[in-house]
Amino acid sequence: MKKMVMYQKSTCGTCRKEKEYLRKAKISFDEIDIVEQAPTREFLEENIDADNLDAYINKHSKPYRELNLARRKIGKSKLIDLMLKDPNLIKRPILIDGKKVYFGYSEI
Repeated sequence: MKKMVMYQKSTCGTCRKEKEYLRKAKISFDEIDIVEQAPTREFLEENIDADNLDAYINKHSKPYRELNLARRKIGKSKLIDLMLKDPNLIKRPILIDGKKVYFGYSEI
């Protein structure tokens, strides 16, 4: 079986919870720091559903509050622009299991 890939941030409690779950389940994974090496625009375009943008946003992040995104209506392209500028806006962790991609904690 191919190793999973997890975009994470070391200070993220949800990411630590996911890592603990994967280790207990004996699932191998490679870690990528989401701030140091953010996902590409192509990856985000392919994996973010324009009809459910809230599912991909880290609503606890400082940029979310500073940009007042709770009160703004923005489209997918603009959201991805903001995510690439500050990857802390991306809901973490991101798990990639072959062709399946999960945003946020998920017991797969």
